[in-house]
Amino acid sequence: MQIPPTKREDTVDVIHGIPVADPFHWLEDIGDPGTLKWIEQQNLYAEEALKNERFETFADELARNFKVVNFSNPEPVNGKYFYIERQPDENQACVYVKQGLEGTPIKLIDPNGKIKDDTFSIDFWFVSHSGNHIVYGLSQGGDEMATLYVKDVATNKNLAEEIPHCRYSAVRWLPDDSGFFYTRNPRKGTVPENEEHLHTKVHLHILGTDPNQDEMIFGQNASKDAMIGISEVSPDGRYIAIDTAMTWTENDVYVYDTISKQTTPLIVGAGAKFDVNFLENKAIVFTNYRANNNRILSTPIENLFAPIDTWTELVAETPHIMQTVKFTKSSMIVEYLENACSTVTIFDHDGVKQTDLPLPAFSSLNGISTNPNEEEFFYGVDSFTFPKVCYRYNPKMNVFELYRATTNPIDPKNYTIKQEWFESKDGTRVPMFLFHRKDIVLDKQNATILYGYGGFANVDSPYFMRNYVPWMERGGVFASANLRGNAEFGEEWHKAGIKESKQNTFDDFIAAAEYLIANNYCDPAHLGILGGSNGGLLTAAVEVQRPDLFRAVCSRVPLTDMVRFPLFGIASRWIHEYGDPSIKEELEQILKWSPYHNVHEGVEYPSTLFMTGIKDTRVEPLHARKMTAILQTTNQTNPIFIFTETEAGHGAGKPIKKLVESAALMLSFFAERLHLKM
Repeated sequence: MQIPPTKREDTVDVIHGIPVADPFHWLEDIGDPGTLKWIEQQNLYAEEALKNERFETFADELARNFKVVNFSNPEPVNGKYFYIERQPDENQACVYVKQGLEGTPIKLIDPNGKIKDDTFSIDFWFVSHSGNHIVYGLSQGGDEMATLYVKDVATNKNLAEEIPHCRYSAVRWLPDDSGFFYTRNPRKGTVPENEEHLHTKVHLHILGTDPNQDEMIFGQNASKDAMIGISEVSPDGRYIAIDTAMTWTENDVYVYDTISKQTTPLIVGAGAKFDVNFLENKAIVFTNYRANNNRILSTPIENLFAPIDTWTELVAETPHIMQTVKFTKSSMIVEYLENACSTVTIFDHDGVKQTDLPLPAFSSLNGISTNPNEEEFFYGVDSFTFPKVCYRYNPKMNVFELYRATTNPIDPKNYTIKQEWFESKDGTRVPMFLFHRKDIVLDKQNATILYGYGGFANVDSPYFMRNYVPWMERGGVFASANLRGNAEFGEEWHKAGIKESKQNTFDDFIAAAEYLIANNYCDPAHLGILGGSNGGLLTAAVEVQRPDLFRAVCSRVPLTDMVRFPLFGIASRWIHEYGDPSIKEELEQILKWSPYHNVHEGVEYPSTLFMTGIKDTRVEPLHARKMTAILQTTNQTNPIFIFTETEAGHGAGKPIKKLVESAALMLSFFAERLHLKM
């Protein structure tokens, strides 16, 4: 099948006096029959090229690899244990409860089979303090706009509550189980078109009442782009801490008093991140305020509104990044990052160190489940060489014991993990994990996938990649670079890869590729790059900047048109990461690296596979469409593909069968282009 024809127009926008060409503007309109026909033809083109014998081999192996029981750490609540589990024959995970550790599992929430194609998924769930009720959200087709429900645990039946428009809802129960605070988005028609995913507000719902009458307690005067969440409710139910942010690493905190019905600023304009928790008779804050690597502060609740500089420091900043803190009845469990790998230290509530948790080398903490009213807790660990293992702290015996493990499809003894450091363009040293079979030969002939993200203060630690098992078993190499824009080394590392410094992220990735080549892992003919979302932007940008360095590119749910990105979905919240095109100086910076605007005739770009979901409400699929079109029409010989999933979004909630299909498609693409030995 030949490349489907794509209409090229002469659209040019003049912004701040700067002419900006947009020849595929028409592909933004998903309601246009021409766009829908283009998507259909492009899918056929990609499937004909990639759904071959190689694809079937990968799909069969992946389907077997996914036929395992997946589970979350149990959440202990008043003698009950709540957890997520997916059985081998299920497309979606379910929520279970047990009365006691040895109790019989009871399935509480099952999204499987609600409709024929199993695209309902659980977006969130929150158990009440007594363990008698559970709030949960279901969304369909990956659109992430959940409907909230409440279930009575004893009867295993839903209550009358059904609250739509609860995207990523933060829920905090009142101490007496009478109701809960939650975040909600507006209905269509009540805000300007396409802003339904913004305008987040905090509401209070009392069980048994009409949700349409729920009191709005915060957000009336907030920016439409404000990211509003609920930190915690005090043990007596009087105070609720609400955070509101315009960036990923700075937020303000307000406190709502349920007695006076007044909202009071707690921390505003401090230029840092604050996560507030209430514990017994004090407030505890996890923050990067005057601490690049984070620290923990505290104050008695009666002094809650004292200036933050007067709060007591419980746990000081260290040379390693403090990543998370969780609370049990007597302990604070603190995760640190040491060169992007997890370590864990346990403190008491006064900040006195108790012990360290033993973790394997090159591993990551895969969740901690605690309850501030319980001593018991659970934590998960995984790495490139083994999937999740769950451990339990047994308070009666004062020991850590194996609770549960996931089936491992590989033999760890056959593989090696290394962390290498390389110099970026400006001399900054950047780390990269390398994972491969021990028996590979460094002869430049190894099919290698280089992965990166580099944004939004993300952290890329070692984790088990079930999708890539067929690749690793055949001698492929996987490399993961910890780029600037991430936060493996704190907020300074993040800020070094945003806005006017965004090019640092791309330079880091290019330097990682050059390191792999210089050290004989591969040559450009055996090197492919991979990224998704912000990482999809990364791979698209690097592809057009250094097309000579790679033979294959897989860009999943990417941003590519960085001039128009704030106009779609929730992307207006990202201008603090990328820059604001409505400001001339920032537009000029963006135009230097925006992938869509830096494709040139006469340049041979690498083979590329764009992957997106038509229901993606985070990164609009139009970015992948427009980038595909502009690359396909530069008269190059390397094929450019786009595969659009019709019942999928950004990736969350994908059923197993779709995960298998998309992973097999990607591996088929890379295997052929990079000469992986089958």
